[in-house]
Amino acid sequence: MKREIIKPLVVTCIECGFDNVFNQPYRYHAGFANQGFLYNEAGDRTLIWSSFDPDYTNIVGENHPWVLGVEGRNKLEAVLQSDPNGGGKWLFTNLPRCLKCKHPIGEPIGRNIYYLEYDGSINLDFSGSDRSRRLKEIMKVEPAATAVSAGAPPLVP
Repeated sequence: MKREIIKPLVVTCIECGFDNVFNQPYRYHAGFANQGFLYNEAGDRTLIWSSFDPDYTNIVGENHPWVLGVEGRNKLEAVLQSDPNGGGKWLFTNLPRCLKCKHPIGEPIGRNIYYLEYDGSINLDFSGSDRSRRLKEIMKVEPAATAVSAGAPPLVP
């Protein structure tokens, strides 16, 4: 039997030439997987969740993360704890950064739907095999019982 090895994704920093290696075959498309993602302020970790996570929809309504308006983004950012690894807040404006020189190597969710998953990232997409993982694991408070409008089109499964 022939084994196929998946090559990791390498993103070379245009500033310092460092090869940032990611344990993924390509940049993941959040839209195809119905996921949201944010980078921490340090730009070296990714927070990933499902667009259908009840904790998420209780905060911003049934809206995909990449189409949220300012109000929806602010609501979500306000309830998230900082990165437990010390990388700062999870914000829609944070960029993925080179692990060596900290120069940007990509774009945030508002400008790009493709993301990089750094080692040590927090993947709370409950649609995978572990359905117990949800966004509430990284929230400051329990999500509200009812959804609120975030001024964006509703989710389409």
